[in-house]
Amino acid sequence: MNPRIRENQSQTRHALLDLRRKAIPVDRQRQVLYELVEKFEKFPQEKAFAIEEGAIELLKELQYSTDPAITQHAKLGLALLGYVPALPGEGIRILSIDGGGIRGIIVMELLRKLERLTNHRIFDLFDLVCGVSTGAILVCALASEKGLTLAEGIHLYKKIAYKIFHRPSTLDKLSGASRLFSSHAYYDIELWESLLKRHVGYRRIIDTVMLPNVPKFCCVSTTVCDEHIDAHVFRNYTLPQNVQSVYAGSHTARLWEVVRASSAAPAYFGDFPLNGQLHQDGGILYNNPTTVAIHEAKCLWPNERIQCVVSFGTGRTRGKSNDGQKIISPKMLEQASLSSSWKTKFLRILDSATDTEAAHTVLSDLLPPGHYFRFNPYLTEFLSMVEVRPEKIAQLERDTAMYYARNEDKFEQVADLLTRKRSIARKAYDVARQVFYR
Repeated sequence: MNPRIRENQSQTRHALLDLRRKAIPVDRQRQVLYELVEKFEKFPQEKAFAIEEGAIELLKELQYSTDPAITQHAKLGLALLGYVPALPGEGIRILSIDGGGIRGIIVMELLRKLERLTNHRIFDLFDLVCGVSTGAILVCALASEKGLTLAEGIHLYKKIAYKIFHRPSTLDKLSGASRLFSSHAYYDIELWESLLKRHVGYRRIIDTVMLPNVPKFCCVSTTVCDEHIDAHVFRNYTLPQNVQSVYAGSHTARLWEVVRASSAAPAYFGDFPLNGQLHQDGGILYNNPTTVAIHEAKCLWPNERIQCVVSFGTGRTRGKSNDGQKIISPKMLEQASLSSSWKTKFLRILDSATDTEAAHTVLSDLLPPGHYFRFNPYLTEFLSMVEVRPEKIAQLERDTAMYYARNEDKFEQVADLLTRKRSIARKAYDVARQVFYR
C-alpha cells in the first residue's frame, strides 16, 4: 500500500476513535471533526475507508449534538460520504421548476398557495428539488444564508429584474448592443453577478446541508465545448458509494455561481466559465428538468417508490385553435417578435432542444396516475423573459390567480400527498434494512 494512503487511513481511524470517546472536550471534538470532514474533501478516495470504519454511524449520532458547530459539520460529513437518510413520507417527493425569466413569478405565487394549503414551508414538503435557470434562482435564494421566504423572493425578483432588464434610453440600448457584439451578452453581466453575490451569496452548494430544513436539491446548466454539449448538475449532496448518475456534476460551486451558470442564456448573459468548463443556460437541454430530477432521486433512493412529482412551468400560450393544436412555446414567440438578425439566431438555440410540454406528455404516460402533477398556466398575453412593465407583471399575477382558482382541487390533492407521513410498517422496514446493511 502507498505510504501516503496508509498514513491517511491511520489518521482517519484515529480521528474516529477520538470522536467516539465519551469524555472528549467539546473544543477537541469540534477540531477533530473539522479536520476529518476536511479530509473527506481533500482526499475523496479515503471516503470508502471511513465508511468501512463506521464513520456514517458516528456522524449520524454527532448531528444531534448540543453544539451547533458539531451538528453542522456532522451533517456536512454525512453529505460528503453520500449518506441518504430515510424518507419521512411514503415515498419520494420531487419538485421540479422550469426556466422562464420574469415568468418565474408564476411559480413563486403557486408555491405560496401550496404553502398556505399545507401550513408548511416548501423545503419541508419535498425530498428533492430541481431547478433550471429561473428555477435555479428560486431554489438557491431559498437555500441561501438569508433564507428568503417566497413573498420576499417575489419582491426581490421584481426588484432585480427591473435593475437588469429596464432599458429606458437609447444610450442604454446602444450599450446593450455593444455588449452583444463584444461578449455575446446584451445585458450587464457585471451588474448581474454583483446582484447574485449580494442576494444569493458565496455559500457553497454542499454547505447548504448545514442549514436547518434544506432538502437535497440540484440545479442544471449546460456545458459546451467544440465537440458536444452536456447537462451539468450542481448538487448539494454526493451520491452513495457505487452509485453513478448519467449526468456529470459537482458540489463545490458557490450558490451565486450555480445561478450564474444555470441562467447563462446565449445573447442575454453570455457564457460562464467555471472550473475549466464553459456553462450556458440549463434550459438549452432541459428547460423542464423533471426527468433530471427523477433520475437523481432514483440514484439517491433506488428502493423507494415515487410518492409525488410536482412540476411547475412558467406559462404557455395556445395557438388559434383549442382543438389539439400545437402549443407555442414562450421562447418561440419571443424569437418571432425579434427582428431578423444574428441575435435571433442566438435565441433560437434556446428553443432548439427544449419542449417542456413534450417532457410532460412522456411523464404523464410513464408515472403512476395520481402521483404526477404539472402546473403550467395559459397566459392572457405572452410576456418575454425580460418584461418589467408593472401592468404586464400585474396581468401575469392575475392569470396565475385565475389558474389556481380553476385548479384548486388539484392543489389540494397535491397537498394531501405531500403531507402523508411514513407508515409504522415502512419505518420498521427502514430500521431492519439499516441493521442488515450495517
